[in-house]
Amino acid sequence: MPTLRCCFAIYTDGGAPTDAFTPPSLATQVLLTELPDVVAPSKADELFGPHTQAFARFPPKRLFLLSLSRDVRGGAGTFFSEARRVLIETTAGLKGFALDVLRLWPFPIAQAAEALPEEPLAEDLFSVGFTEMGEHGFRAETVGLAKLDQREISFEFKGRELLEDAALMCGHLADWAMENGHRVTHGQSMAYGFDRLTFFASEGDAGGPFRGWHPPLIQKLLPATIFPGVGVLEVQCVPDAPGVPREPLTVPLQRALDQRLVLEEHDLTGDAPFHTSTARVRGFIHGLRALTAFREEPVASKDSGWRFVSRTTHDGPEEGTMTLGDIGHRVPDLIRFLALPPGVRLEWDNEGRLRVDTSKAHAELDDDETDDDLD
Repeated sequence: MPTLRCCFAIYTDGGAPTDAFTPPSLATQVLLTELPDVVAPSKADELFGPHTQAFARFPPKRLFLLSLSRDVRGGAGTFFSEARRVLIETTAGLKGFALDVLRLWPFPIAQAAEALPEEPLAEDLFSVGFTEMGEHGFRAETVGLAKLDQREISFEFKGRELLEDAALMCGHLADWAMENGHRVTHGQSMAYGFDRLTFFASEGDAGGPFRGWHPPLIQKLLPATIFPGVGVLEVQCVPDAPGVPREPLTVPLQRALDQRLVLEEHDLTGDAPFHTSTARVRGFIHGLRALTAFREEPVASKDSGWRFVSRTTHDGPEEGTMTLGDIGHRVPDLIRFLALPPGVRLEWDNEGRLRVDTSKAHAELDDDETDDDLD
């Protein structure tokens, strides 16, 4: 059964938090204790957030640990809002800083109510650190998914323009874990838009979790009895074709960025269908010329809703169903448009000029208030 966790290191100028807080639900365990030594972050410890410099200048005299945990079935429920309330009540009137340990996010105690939203979104639960590796691109590493009993994730990609989409991908995973209570395990794959991502435990098949995969500051502040560790998953793109090697996430992230920019250009939200989804095709598709593409509501589980009509007839007719992967292999430039919602119509003339009609899609969004969902 997954265990939700929230741990705060409370650094004070000499005052002490109170244990006279309103008890959370019976299923939540709370531990409030003073640590014998004031463990301060070193220059080598990477912290996140707008208050890191002010936190580094604060000279703490006492250090307390507030830990909350709850075994759950399913989603996160009210756990994190309860943790926020307990922290605010225990530290009322104190001067100093609190550190969200599993996120490595410090903030002034007096600003706890603003720093911890009452109903946190996935991106409020974790941090993402990016390490530039020269010609090898970037390595991204999360800190905080352990709150959901989810392994932290690590992956590589090339291109500074993909930093935002790399963070969005992590948020997508956290959303999924929060809502469903599922935990990604070694060897598991999941769809991310058009592509498939596969997760590999950093320790291989040896098993885990291992505390040693977590930042040193987390290991110093949290004893193994409170946080046994969850380990790290390496994320790679593994094509469906047998024998094809694993790849970094550059291509999936670039596709996600291209699709997001198309949606933003037309002020739409949409979902990117997986490459094994199907589309109905009439005629031969060779490129973005003399081509009509429109999206309808899907009529089957694997149907993407996309319909493609080639207006070039000299090659002979071709009518039937194709996977989006096959279509994207023929015309890679089509992939950037696949996240557009039902109601959109695309027309390429014989010179390759594009006309986009979103009038019906906008009408659907106004009526149905469609939400953005990447999967």
